[in-house]
Amino acid sequence: MMENNEMIYTAIFQGPQGQLSHSRYTGVIDRKDAWLSAAKMGGSNNMCLLALVPGDHPVYFYDNFVDDNAKSESTSATKNASVDVYDNVYEMT
Repeated sequence: MMENNEMIYTAIFQGPQGQLSHSRYTGVIDRKDAWLSAAKMGGSNNMCLLALVPGDHPVYFYDNFVDDNAKSESTSATKNASVDVYDNVYEMT
C-alpha cells in the first residue's frame, strides 16, 4: 500500500524570450494530472512547460557549457552565412 499520491518530477520550462529553466516539482503520480498542474504553475510565471521528467535530475543547457564570448562570436560568424538545412541530416537504413 502506498503512503501518499505524490511524485517528484524535474520540470523544464521556456520563457517568453526563449530562456530555458528547470525546477524540482512535486506532483501527483498520474502523469496527465501532473503535466496539467505543472503547466498551470509555469503559466502563472509566464513560462511554458516543455518537459516533465519523473525524478529529481540535474539539467544542463547550452549556457552551462559555452561562455558569453564564444556565444557572441558564434552568432556573429553565422549571421550572414547561408545555411544548408540538409548539412546534418542522415538517412537511417
